[in-house]
This record gives sequence, C-alpha cells and structure tokens, in this order.
Amino acid sequence: MSRHREILASVVGQLAGRYAGCGVLVGGSVQRGEERPDSDLDLFVVFPGEGEVRLEHERSPGGVKIDLALFPEEGFLRAVETEWYNFWMFSRAKIVHDPTGIAARNRDVARSYFRKHPEIDRAWERQLGEVRRHKADPGYRLALPTWDDFSRHIRRMLETAP
Repeated sequence: MSRHREILASVVGQLAGRYAGCGVLVGGSVQRGEERPDSDLDLFVVFPGEGEVRLEHERSPGGVKIDLALFPEEGFLRAVETEWYNFWMFSRAKIVHDPTGIAARNRDVARSYFRKHPEIDRAWERQLGEVRRHKADPGYRLALPTWDDFSRHIRRMLETAP
C-alpha cells in the first residue's frame, strides 16, 4: 500500500469524526492509482447542513499535501445549480466513505449536468490530460494554463451551445 493510501485511510477516519454523517470521496492521481511521491491528496467531504462550499489545504503527519473541498449539502446544491461545470472532478471522484449515502446522492446530482453536456465533459478530459502531460514534461505548454483561462473557455462553450 502506498504512503498516500495509508494516509487516506487515516484522514477518512478523522473526517468522519469531524463531520457527522459525511461522505468522503477521493479524486486525482490517488483515485487513478497514479500517485507519485510529490502528489497531493484530493478529497471531497459532503456533509449535512448549510454553509458555503470551501477549500482547505492541510498537511498530513506524513507530509503529504491534502486539498480538502468541504461541501455542506445545502450550499453544494446551490453552487451546483449555477456553476455545475466547476464540479467535474467531484462528479468523477471515487467514494471511500459513505454510510448515509450523502456522497453518492450529491455526486449523482453533479454527474447529471455533465450527462446533459457531454462537450463540457470532454473539455475537462482534454484539459486534465494536458495538465498530466505538462506535469510529466514541464516544457509542454498548456493551451489554457490557468484555472481562469479554462473556466472562461467552458463558459464560452456554454454560451455558444445550441
């Protein structure tokens, strides 16, 4: 078992204690089984309640950077309603803890938008493929190098869609 997977197991237990009734999903390289020593751990936590979707950055005791997206269910549903295209990674994440079904239920909501807009789904696939290529070869130049560039590209696609 990789160091990332050991840390994942430990962190999931901590999150389940911190956010009652939560579901936890893992994304990125750890989800794909492609983690490297310098990879971060991308986690999504969906839990009952109200509040804003927010991102936190932590370090595990083993030194792995953890990107933690916290989704109070009501805030998540509001955000997805207007900016569903920002939740692609969540829609593809693997559930690792979900005793109440909250993670599956909310992931399905996000997935439903991408099923209606397969061109946006493909744009995400292309962009993340490019990002992986850039990580392997830093000399490779991304067509859309920043999150803002990619987000503008997605919004233009939506504006011109039939």
